[in-house]
Amino acid sequence: MNYKSVNLNKLIFSKNKLFTLLFLFCVLSLFVAVHGAIARQPTPFELEAIRKETRVVFLNYLQLWQEERYFELYKFGKKHSTDQISIEEFATRMIELDWVPAGLKTGKEPEISYRYLTLLYVNAAIVFRHKSILDLQFTKQQSFLLLKEGGKWRFDLLQMIRSPFYIPPN
Repeated sequence: MNYKSVNLNKLIFSKNKLFTLLFLFCVLSLFVAVHGAIARQPTPFELEAIRKETRVVFLNYLQLWQEERYFELYKFGKKHSTDQISIEEFATRMIELDWVPAGLKTGKEPEISYRYLTLLYVNAAIVFRHKSILDLQFTKQQSFLLLKEGGKWRFDLLQMIRSPFYIPPN
């Protein structure tokens, strides 16, 4: 009889221990799942690297636009844009525009507005000049959405064919 009660006590103790461990495992799993779902914020070093990279990409993009190299500019388009407009149509629409960028406003650097690791905005004051009347210029603050697709920063080509009068939605 004594032997049976000792085994019964061990069995109850081990079931309580097992239940406690199982409960802690479930709580820990839930914590990891919730914590993993929250996006990790980049370190200041990562933010600086993203700013430098996107600044170079943006300036290259602006240079191609200034030089009216539209076929090369098309390669910077995000997938959604390239699915909506062909390279020929894009180049034709860009040629039809009266305004091209002459460069950034003097003393105004582009501002990188970070949202996520794969999404950000570049805000820049761009000086536009008329293609036919070279003395006719104006400055416009523009915001460009950049998405990282396939390891490269991509632009919205539809915004380009509407520039400088396009205002992106918030």
